[in-house]
Amino acid sequence: MLTNKDIYYESLVNHIYFAGTIRSFCTTIGLTFFKNNQDYIDRAIALGYKATDVIKESILIMNKELADTILSSDVYITPYTKELDLLTEGLFDINLFIGVDKDLEILKNKTSVNYDKIIDQVNKLNSDSLELINEFKEFVIEIKNNLESGKLFSYLYMDFFNYMFDEISVYGRDIKRIESKKDYTEFYLREFTYYFNELLRSSAKYIRGFLDTNEGEYFDKASYFVNAFASLTEKYLKNKDNSSLKIETERLVINYKEYLVNVIESLLESKTYLITPPSTLDNFLTNINVYLFILNYTKKL
Repeated sequence: MLTNKDIYYESLVNHIYFAGTIRSFCTTIGLTFFKNNQDYIDRAIALGYKATDVIKESILIMNKELADTILSSDVYITPYTKELDLLTEGLFDINLFIGVDKDLEILKNKTSVNYDKIIDQVNKLNSDSLELINEFKEFVIEIKNNLESGKLFSYLYMDFFNYMFDEISVYGRDIKRIESKKDYTEFYLREFTYYFNELLRSSAKYIRGFLDTNEGEYFDKASYFVNAFASLTEKYLKNKDNSSLKIETERLVINYKEYLVNVIESLLESKTYLITPPSTLDNFLTNINVYLFILNYTKKL
């Protein structure tokens, strides 16, 4: 049974990471339509603002301990967030309204909170986030159905919409677990691990597809990680006791992070070209960081 402190801690970590992910997804979605689909662009922007509201509220009620954890784990702001956002703004002539510098200042100057007194705000935020999750998933399904029927065109892979739907579904499941005050169970952790292995496998697959065809080395390494995460997922499905796989998992995730950082730095140095908004790579990096955060968190359970 979760305590109020547990609910507070686990809820806000979810909101900071996943609401940020929704905002990133909405930016990507909005940039992949023609101007004759302005309605979809506007809806993506509106959902991005709703996600930003969840992030802002989470930051406002965050205490110093959690703020320090968030900053050190890079699950919200990575060392590349600002540069990738600025590059995206410059390339697409948009304003993302991210406010990274302001958020950093707020997070660095947090104080303590009373978990029992603030729990009502946390519960309200969880309820609001579920509404956001459902609205985003419905939006993604609508787009995907229209793409499949030939009524809509997007420069984004159709399967990428499946990827977005699956990742935000993980968010919804965990918030519902927290609302029911249930601790992590071994079965839940195995399922969670399965989903994150699949998310990282998918992101490696998309990086491979977004790369210019001349990028042989990066392409080959992306293919390696696609296969490595697929193999690891199979091992998790076959083994009831996956404790022996945790070291192998962490090692693979760390290696994948090193690879992605190299791709990002090469992009920022104009040595690599990808057919995706630069901010998409920051989302992939936060995927990795939050997975490492979860792997480390579960060691304490």
